[in-house]
Amino acid sequence: MRPSAVFLAKFFPLAAVLFALWARFGVSDSYTRAVVTVGNPVIQAITGFRVTEFVPSDAGVRLRITRGADTTIMQLNPREIFSGLIPFLALMGASTGLPWRRWAKAIAIGVAILFVFHIGLLVFGPFFAGGPQGGMSKEWVRRVNTAVDVTYGFYGLIGYAALPFLLWFWPARPGGARSTSIRPWPAS
Repeated sequence: MRPSAVFLAKFFPLAAVLFALWARFGVSDSYTRAVVTVGNPVIQAITGFRVTEFVPSDAGVRLRITRGADTTIMQLNPREIFSGLIPFLALMGASTGLPWRRWAKAIAIGVAILFVFHIGLLVFGPFFAGGPQGGMSKEWVRRVNTAVDVTYGFYGLIGYAALPFLLWFWPARPGGARSTSIRPWPAS
């Protein structure tokens, strides 16, 4: 069997299992709690809001954000916006021919980068509810809303597929980040 077929035969079942764990067995909720715990000081410093409650729902845990007397449920759904972690882990799990230390290091680096990216996404959550824009002029509200729309659109295009793929491809390919040539994966 060709190496690409072997890779896909590993990737698809692994991705299916990881998505099931993510969506049906609470892994996304646990990951969301970790992101919020680490990111809450950043969110508060930038927006004035902080996540004050985890609200269970059919779509996974939702986040209540509060600033003073203002409180609302964040419009972003963490189960969806953080799901780029799953294809990255499935790609890494399906990769062959890597020494285990390099494989573990690539996973750690990729998860860390995605984790920081996900904290950055949470910073935009209060803006979707219009909270931080309340004290701004109409011109600034327009600018902020445009930046939020562009950033969220960027994540929709990049964060779900391209970023996980690039995080897998860059350190996991033969030669890793130090190599400028791309060689085919060794057969398994």
